[in-house]
Amino acid sequence: MGKQITVILGVCVKDNHLLLIQRHEPECPDAHMKWELPGGKVDFGETIEEAILREFKEETGITVTINKLLPYTQVSYWNYEWGTQQTLLIFYACTFIKQGKIKKDHHVHMMRWVPLTEVHNLETLPGIKEILPYL
Repeated sequence: MGKQITVILGVCVKDNHLLLIQRHEPECPDAHMKWELPGGKVDFGETIEEAILREFKEETGITVTINKLLPYTQVSYWNYEWGTQQTLLIFYACTFIKQGKIKKDHHVHMMRWVPLTEVHNLETLPGIKEILPYL
């Protein structure tokens, strides 16, 4: 059995550091504890822009503005006990506005501003390192 989801991700760079979150998802061992960008699915009745702003607040407490859609997409396949999930990733460049109170998201282990020169050294989910040339 399989299903397909679309995930919208925000790429936020501040002072040559990329905002990343470490994913906590033991039910998907291939993604568990790997670094990714803030983002998620678009809720019913929500625009893409509203989803990015909401996901940033939920996962990091950070307020951003959205600059533009980046010209890169990524498709990944993840295995779960129930079957395979196809995930389509769409990336938007965002600008940091302010840090607020973090609401603990159950899929976020921690967040970190990573120097752009060090992102390639991290164990990331697919698409993270590939998006860097588009920034």
